Amino acid sequence: MNNKLILAILILIFSQSCLADDTYGNLTIRVNGLLNDHGKVIANLFREGDEVMKIEKAYLHAQGTISDKQAMIVFQNLKYGKYAVSVFQDENDNGILDHNMFRIPAEPLGFSNGFTLGLLSGLPSFEKLNFTFGLNRDAIDITVK
Repeated sequence: MNNKLILAILILIFSQSCLADDTYGNLTIRVNGLLNDHGKVIANLFREGDEVMKIEKAYLHAQGTISDKQAMIVFQNLKYGKYAVSVFQDENDNGILDHNMFRIPAEPLGFSNGFTLGLLSGLPSFEKLNFTFGLNRDAIDITVK
């Protein structure tokens, strides 16, 4: 009887941990720091192993409208796990992040995990931008600059 009880408990624990790994939810990205209400905001979601410098290769893309210099974007039915996000304000509404002649982003840009571009920060990477999305964290704030 003891062995059957222990086996039943182990099966229950194992099945719950498997279910927890397949939990999904909605990830909300709150964007602030916008200087105007022009265009739209585009968010790019990356998984571990993705190259965050290649926006076109992001796992998912979503966009939101700007109102009162703020925007909110929701990735729906997303599996809990580690992700990274980059966001930019597409001021001219052409669907791409524009750059100047020196290849520096010419539209407001922001990243998850509080990362900001600078001489000392280096280029963004998944390791620098990642956060854990789950029951205790289903929304993040990103400030564009």
